[in-house]
Amino acid sequence: MKNLMTYLACIGFTTILNAQATYEDSARFESTIEWLEDKLTYNYYNETDDEWWINRFTFNDHSETVTIKNINSPEIEAVSDKTYLQLNFRLEELNPFTIQVQKNTSNAGRLVKGKVIRVGAYEKSIRRVKNGRMATNQSFIYISIPEFLEDSLENYSQNIAQKLEEAIKLSTKMYNRGVDQNVKVLSKMLYGQFTNESGTKWIIQKVFENSFEIKTYRENDLLELHYLTLGENLQVNTIKPDHSGYQNLQLQDDKNLTYSNSQQKIEFISWNEILWSEGGQNFLLIRDWSAEGLPTDE
Repeated sequence: MKNLMTYLACIGFTTILNAQATYEDSARFESTIEWLEDKLTYNYYNETDDEWWINRFTFNDHSETVTIKNINSPEIEAVSDKTYLQLNFRLEELNPFTIQVQKNTSNAGRLVKGKVIRVGAYEKSIRRVKNGRMATNQSFIYISIPEFLEDSLENYSQNIAQKLEEAIKLSTKMYNRGVDQNVKVLSKMLYGQFTNESGTKWIIQKVFENSFEIKTYRENDLLELHYLTLGENLQVNTIKPDHSGYQNLQLQDDKNLTYSNSQQKIEFISWNEILWSEGGQNFLLIRDWSAEGLPTDE
């Protein structure tokens, strides 16, 4: 796992409290990845195809990429790297809110009876290598959990799903890094579409340097406009059908990336989550995900 001091230096936190938070999260991330590498390394048998499969999950510290490799062979003793499917991705490319554990009642290639864990990506960014050759990128990953693992006392697939979610969220967690770094990170993070619990869409686009427009829609109806300006403080101009307003929000936390005043609070939780609070209401905005697809090894 990446050297902790290197990790702290790279992210450039400016206070002892930030360093402590980073230390704790780095330790959690390291232990979570080691757990996943252990639990997602196993052999299993597809009785329909009369083939053995090996599942491997590895994390590269240098490139910060995950590799999931499935190798198959007619005999477990003869397994080699000649026939395999390999998926490469960064954790932040995955959407933790799309993780599903599904029952699988049939055998088809590397997907066998038991459970299947499905995780979607924000874009078609999962790199595929089949038998040494690059294949078409995909927008999801499927992990097969065979029945013999599910029959154990521990809730194998559900525990893996929870650990995957934790690892993804830790990889995208946002901190107060100081004004310059905050502006730089938020400028990259503020784009695309978010959705809250009621289904309202929040569409974000850059309009000027360090200035962003947020349109909120319910179905096709425009509800309100917000204009955010990044700087030492976060300036928010809001336009609604019945009124308009202006708020100057200040950083309130040495660790978290939270801007607030007595009227409003905006907390940037992770690359994919924003907690927007105003008028006594809290809106958890989750980056929208539209990737669809069925598992295939073709």
